[in-house]
Amino acid sequence: MKNTGKFSSSLLHPRYWFTWFGLSVLWLIVQLPYPLLMRLGAGAGKISRHFLQRRERITRRNIELCFPGISEEKTEHMIAGNFASLGMALAETGIAWFWSDRAVKRLFKVSGMDNLHAAQNE
Repeated sequence: MKNTGKFSSSLLHPRYWFTWFGLSVLWLIVQLPYPLLMRLGAGAGKISRHFLQRRERITRRNIELCFPGISEEKTEHMIAGNFASLGMALAETGIAWFWSDRAVKRLFKVSGMDNLHAAQNE
């Protein structure tokens, strides 16, 4: 089936209402100022740690394998940072979906583009 990019009325079926609701909430959240959005994302990630216990065990095991001599305190710190980053990534996904290019360019500065262009020309 060819994807024409046109909206289909079948997407209004009740089975998609939860998805539409979630996207609407994400859209509302990403209207907040960027610093607040990052703090909320980090907080949501920290809270999600309690609900994603399987992911926490996987994260712990990966850290144990990558850093075999690391202390338990440092491991806990890394796990907490991982989950905070997870929440921030969700917020940044919303930014990528819903913010205009102009809004994104106001917040971020890209350096080293000359290196990219030089590598592309090789």
